[in-house]
Amino acid sequence: MIVGNDDHPIPTDLALTARERALEPKRLTFIDGGHYAPYSTRFPIAAQSALDWFHQPLT
Repeated sequence: MIVGNDDHPIPTDLALTARERALEPKRLTFIDGGHYAPYSTRFPIAAQSALDWFHQPLT
């Protein structure tokens, strides 16, 4: 999951609760900013996190 630490549409605590319920494998990346920061101002960080996730072996 890529979670903005100042997300208002999906508050951070709700996202973290959902993550805790998810099964492994899972990964968490915090992004400074709101709901759209991973797609705009923090895109390089979010994109690298997603690439790292998809390149890890799912064993």
